[in-house]
Amino acid sequence: MQTRIDLNAGKPVDWRNLTSWLAPVGRRWDIAVLANLPADGSWVRPAELRDAINAQAAPERQISWKVLEEAFRRLEGGGYIARREMTQVPRETRYWILTPGHRLITALTLLEAWLEPGDPH
Repeated sequence: MQTRIDLNAGKPVDWRNLTSWLAPVGRRWDIAVLANLPADGSWVRPAELRDAINAQAAPERQISWKVLEEAFRRLEGGGYIARREMTQVPRETRYWILTPGHRLITALTLLEAWLEPGDPH
């Protein structure tokens, strides 16, 4: 006689909510953008962020300006980051991480620590 294992013992995971919550960060570079924004909420210029990400990426896998701008729009629309256009000359744009983005990076840091080095990707 087989014993049935209750996979939802305790509080079940609301996978629909998690999927919805993670949707804005489902692209290759989204986590890289969030992970490279200052955790203290201070701002960064797009060029500085692009340089930081590309310094960490493999030479054949660099983020382009177009892809970075798309990530900015997606993350801003999802409420993970904020943007401000400065009216001074020369004109500049500043980005910073918001509380939901910081919470997501914190959760992903815990997940990364939980993963075993030999676990499949």
